[in-house]
Amino acid sequence: MAAEADWVAYRKRYGELKPLYRRLASEVVEMMRSRLKAAGIDLVTVSSRVKNTDSVMEKITRKQYQDPFLQMTDLAGVRVVCPYEADLVRIGEIVEGAFEVRERIDKAAALGTDRMGYQGRAFVVELGAAYAGGRYEGITALPCEIQVRTILQDAWAVIDHQLVYKSKDATPTRVRRDLNNVGSLLEIAQGIFDSIREKRSDYIREIAQVEDESRRRGDPTRFLSQPVDLDTVLAYARWKFPELPASEKLTQSLLRDLDVRAYPTLEHLNAAVDRAAPAVAVYRSEMPGWFKSSTDFLTKSLGFVDQDFRRRHGFAQPTRDAFQRFGHLVVPLT
Repeated sequence: MAAEADWVAYRKRYGELKPLYRRLASEVVEMMRSRLKAAGIDLVTVSSRVKNTDSVMEKITRKQYQDPFLQMTDLAGVRVVCPYEADLVRIGEIVEGAFEVRERIDKAAALGTDRMGYQGRAFVVELGAAYAGGRYEGITALPCEIQVRTILQDAWAVIDHQLVYKSKDATPTRVRRDLNNVGSLLEIAQGIFDSIREKRSDYIREIAQVEDESRRRGDPTRFLSQPVDLDTVLAYARWKFPELPASEKLTQSLLRDLDVRAYPTLEHLNAAVDRAAPAVAVYRSEMPGWFKSSTDFLTKSLGFVDQDFRRRHGFAQPTRDAFQRFGHLVVPLT
C-alpha cells in the first residue's frame, strides 16, 4: 500500500501530465477525422476525453499500480463510433497506418461466448517518431486508447457503464437475464442493419449496371424505366448532368416534397426535366451560383413544371420569382 505522500505526489504529477494528455487526445481526434473522411467512412462521432483526477486516483488504488503513469494506458481516450460492423475493420486499418500501436484489444474475444458486453475494438497507440517536433513536443511517446464501436455497441457500453455491473458474478440473476436479452437483441439488430446496408449496396450496383448497359446500347429505355427512389434518382442526376456532383441530402429533400404517384419512374422525371430545360437554362445564366449540383437542376426543373412540388418545396424567393418570369419557356405537354 502506497504511503499518503505517494498519493499527494501522484495527484501533483497527474496535474502536470494532464495538459499533455489533452493535447494528445486533441491531436488523435483531428488525425482520425481527417483520415476517416479521406477514406469515405460514414461516422456518427469522433470524440475524446482525458480522465479526471479522482478517476485516476481511484484506479491507482483499485489496481495497486506500482508505477501508475507508466502502467495506465487510458489516461487519454478517443472514441470512434460508426454505423456498421464492416467499418470496424476499415477503421482499425486506418489506426494501424496512422499510429504506432502498442496493444490491440478485441472485445468480442475477451468476452467469450457466454458473457454480456459490447463487441467493439480498442487500440493503445502512440504518435511515435513520425510526429516529432513543434506541436507534438512532449506527447509523441504518451499512450492513447482508441475505442472503435458501432452505434449499438456504443449504446450497450453506455448502458453497461451506467449500471456499473463489472462482472458476471456481481450481477443479480434477474438483471443478468435481462441484460443478456438486451445484448442479444442489439447483436441481432446490428446484423440486420449490416444486412440492409449490403442489400442497398447490391441495389446501387444493379442500378449502375443498368445505366452502363443503357449507355453502351445508346438506348436509355431500361434505365429510365426504373422506379423513383433515392438511389435511382441519384443515379439519374449523375446520368443527366455528368459534369456535376449529385447531392444525397438535396435528393432526400426533393423526394420528401415529390408526389411519387405522379412520377412513378425515372422516365416521368426525365420528361419533366426536359420540359423545363429552356427555362432552367435562362435562369442558370442569370444565377449560375445556384446550380452547383445536378440535384439543383432537378429541383428547379420540377419547380417550373409542377405546381404541387413548387408549393411544398422550400424554394428561395428569387427562384419563385424566376418561375413566374421564365415559366412561359417551359415546353407544353403534348
